[in-house]
Amino acid sequence: MGLSLLLISFATSGSSSIAQEGDAELEPSLESGLGFAAAFDFKGEWLDNLALGEREQDDLHAFEEEIQLSLSYRRDSLLAFGEIKGIAKQMAYANARSHRSENALERGEMWVLLFKDASDNHASLQMGRQHFLDPRLWWWDADLDAARFYYAAKPWRFYVGVAEELGRTATHEGFIDPEEEKVQRLLGYMDWTASEQLHIGGFFLVQRDRSGAPAIDQVVKDVREDESDADLFWAGLRATGVFDASPHGYLGYRADIARVTGDEILTEFGVNTPGFSRVTEARKGKVHGWAADIDVTWSLPLPGDPSLKLAYAYGSGDRHLDDPADRAFRQTGLQDQDEEFRDYGVVLRPELSNLRIATLMFGLPVSTDTRLTLGYHRFRQVVAAPFLRNTSIDGELSGESKDIGEEVNLVLQFREWEDLQMDIIAGSFSAGRAYGVSAGERANRLFFKLTYEF
Repeated sequence: MGLSLLLISFATSGSSSIAQEGDAELEPSLESGLGFAAAFDFKGEWLDNLALGEREQDDLHAFEEEIQLSLSYRRDSLLAFGEIKGIAKQMAYANARSHRSENALERGEMWVLLFKDASDNHASLQMGRQHFLDPRLWWWDADLDAARFYYAAKPWRFYVGVAEELGRTATHEGFIDPEEEKVQRLLGYMDWTASEQLHIGGFFLVQRDRSGAPAIDQVVKDVREDESDADLFWAGLRATGVFDASPHGYLGYRADIARVTGDEILTEFGVNTPGFSRVTEARKGKVHGWAADIDVTWSLPLPGDPSLKLAYAYGSGDRHLDDPADRAFRQTGLQDQDEEFRDYGVVLRPELSNLRIATLMFGLPVSTDTRLTLGYHRFRQVVAAPFLRNTSIDGELSGESKDIGEEVNLVLQFREWEDLQMDIIAGSFSAGRAYGVSAGERANRLFFKLTYEF
């Protein structure tokens, strides 16, 4: 098993036929000696009517420029890698007279990898800030300060890591994010390849929050608010495979199932003075939730492999909001649901919690290295509730209907050039009856991304 496989954290394991790509990542050179790499990202985003008519002129325009510089060093059984990013952001709402801008230097991946022999490697140890990647971006897609052990011997592969944020990640931050401060994680992944028709993967994450909840009537700065202190355990399985090709093309499938359990303290804050909040209530409770996500992809026997994908996702809800137990599923908090074309849409962008999501996607090759993907999503709550967990839409839910709405997406990915990639993403969300008087309102999103690697 080669070193390069270990470096990408088994990213190819169980990947779906529709590619999911994150930000440009500078890969270290595997040749002995020093290596240098650089990349430039430009992102532009236009968001329209996110409040579904409840606020006037809530349109957002945002731009981000990022330069990434990396240095790697390889010698014998050691590989070291360091990355730094320069980021500039500009944001403006249509109803704001002034623009907001932010510039910062950010530490990226900075790690050391120890291994025995790159030509026949079964075990390695990686220490430092490193990228944890689930190819679906459903479990995790995040940089973490961690130590991670890898082992690979066909047909088995696995890794296990221990992570905790050791310091702030950017120069404009004065402290560690309160939601991440003193949060310890033990996480791992296992993969077993039985055949082309069956790959089995297992995930787990143990989270312990040692930050401690503030006392009732304690006054804290707004930027220091931490509404949840939770000790949680996630575990799940994934099955993927591709059936033998036929004259009608070939079928691929994927099935995920996951469960979360644990204890949580929820803290509520009230306004005290400008910039400060007072703790008004703290509630202890149990967490018990589960989720399933399955899809089938049919790749047609035509040039460029056009594909049709059907998917269904379910995240449990809580039917008894007044008792101390929360039976709604929640994802790990390390998943990526931000910029690119996600399985759950690009406008609503919800976390899979108290939701049923039906999806239809059609992938069409425009040329050898350019692909167009059309997507449709239908969203319904499992239990009618006046909130959604982590969504981009600011409209208020009535709690009287399960019908969240529907969304259509279009993604155009250009991969025509070796060092240049471009994505154009558009989406439109139509609010359902769950939004009460805002039902029928539309929210729209247009996203453009360019990545150039030097």
